[in-house]
Amino acid sequence: MATWTVHAPEGDLGDAIAADRLVFTREGFAWVALFLPFLWAPFHRLWLVFLGWLGVAVGIEAIDHLASDVGTVLSIAFALWFAIHANDLRRWTLERRGWRLVGLTNGSDLDEAEARFFAKLAGAKGAIAVLPPAPPPAPRFETPLTPPRDLPPIVGYAGVPGDRS
Repeated sequence: MATWTVHAPEGDLGDAIAADRLVFTREGFAWVALFLPFLWAPFHRLWLVFLGWLGVAVGIEAIDHLASDVGTVLSIAFALWFAIHANDLRRWTLERRGWRLVGLTNGSDLDEAEARFFAKLAGAKGAIAVLPPAPPPAPRFETPLTPPRDLPPIVGYAGVPGDRS
């Protein structure tokens, strides 16, 4: 049985469920990303991940022309690394786009994981956890570059010499 993370876009979770906008991402090794990484990343619309993979693949190919044994080892190591971290890169991209983690669930496949998650939302047992909504971001206050001039004078402070405002 695998663990799945559940992600929703900004806004109300109920609206995301009604619009079928939840993304379930499996934890662990991605076999398709091992054998077809050039298709896996664009399929999930992970364009920065794809460009990074392409850059590293071209670099390894250049090394392969100089030293074929080193290039082969690097190619195999990079393919394994990418397949191990592919779903983590997918979660990173979702987070970067403003999606938030709303829950965890488990199941042997996507259908079972979805069923357990929605059953937990409906009040039944089955999902590991449903996280509360994220708090709103803290307001950002900007400090003025110069102090305001309309404050009353401070007792005992003579001010700056030559300043008569």
